[in-house]
Amino acid sequence: MTTLPSSALPRFGPAWVAWRQHRFALGGTALLFAGLAGLLLLGGLDARDTYTQLGLDKCASFKSGTRCDQASVTFTSQYSTANLLLIFLLVLPAAIGAFLGGPLISRELETGTFRYAWTQGAGRTRWLVTKLALIIAGLVALSAAFAPAYKYWNAPFEHALPGRFGGYLPFEFDGLVFPAQTVLGFAIGVFLGVLFRRVLVGIGASFLVTFGLIMATVFLLRPHYMPARTTLGKIGSDDWGIGTSYLNPSGRPVSSADSHLLFVRFQAENLNRPNALFRDWLTARHYQIVTHYQPAGRFWTFQFIETGWMLALAAVLVAATVWMVRRRIA
Repeated sequence: MTTLPSSALPRFGPAWVAWRQHRFALGGTALLFAGLAGLLLLGGLDARDTYTQLGLDKCASFKSGTRCDQASVTFTSQYSTANLLLIFLLVLPAAIGAFLGGPLISRELETGTFRYAWTQGAGRTRWLVTKLALIIAGLVALSAAFAPAYKYWNAPFEHALPGRFGGYLPFEFDGLVFPAQTVLGFAIGVFLGVLFRRVLVGIGASFLVTFGLIMATVFLLRPHYMPARTTLGKIGSDDWGIGTSYLNPSGRPVSSADSHLLFVRFQAENLNRPNALFRDWLTARHYQIVTHYQPAGRFWTFQFIETGWMLALAAVLVAATVWMVRRRIA
């Protein structure tokens, strides 16, 4: 088949064709975000009404045992199921990457239509880069526009129970991370789709890889972007406590095994005291509790670190995809 010169297409020809080809996928993604945003806004209105009825809008602090503390417990308990269901939002980047990125090129490779599509007045590199740039721009815009809906829902809970730094969803949606996760999920989907050249395999593999990477980031990697600080006192309400350790009465660190034995001993001695606290029990025996934490002032530093490495990895995967399409696919 004779390849037409690139001048056969107008300057924005590939962009227009890519938009026509993928407008329904982007439209479906937009509808998904719009539907979720609508639910969050409706839930946020209900939560704000309850928040006002409980008088939480007049609370300046939530010290233990006070009316405001009891009201905040009532408030968060009333919406605990809704907040638990919202963990589903952590799946969004993996789902979007799998179903939007996985089939993007692999469908053409699996059916063989790439031999026709990539010879219509523009080289395969131009077609691919145009597709990727258009969809990535759309995903960034949609994911960034979705974040305020979650912030609206979460605002009353953030006041009653501060913790956006250590909270899984507030960290994602209060900064730059969610758009970066979405772009990375899409890049993984496209890369694995081209690598395996099968639609279903690309979709399944990209979902598992992206979701696994996000979970590993949230629970294993994120707390350790910077060395944690330690204190023998209480941390601030906006600080992120990531662990505790103990010092024995002589000031030496207690091993993990000994810490477990101490807790077993505490439970055995307080079988009939359900309100007993391990912290108080240790203090009475002259043990010191060391809290490891990330200060609230590092929130944006962590945001830039996570966003940076995710976008860098996405760029590497996009470059690898372009290389495979140019060099390995005939």
